Amino acid sequence: MRTLSDEATTTERETMPLYHTVVHNCDCHTFDDVTFGLMRIVGTGLRDAELKAKEIDFFGRGVVATTSLETAELYAQRLHNEVVSLHGTLLRTSIEPA
Repeated sequence: MRTLSDEATTTERETMPLYHTVVHNCDCHTFDDVTFGLMRIVGTGLRDAELKAKEIDFFGRGVVATTSLETAELYAQRLHNEVVSLHGTLLRTSIEPA
């Protein structure tokens, strides 16, 4: 039996907007940089992270997570700050509405 509070909570969850965390391609980061960054920060499995790195390289960008705004911002910030190339270049990221 559902209560009024259950229905209110369900409605709130359904209307919460989602956001994409996007990683942009550059020639300075290796596939391994991106792959292991996705695994460590977003929690992506090895095979999916490898496929996502190839997608980013081919299309110039790739959506690596679709989550709440707060989590999307956290992923984007951490990927940008923590996935550093051999030459010290930071990974370009952004967020956008899903």
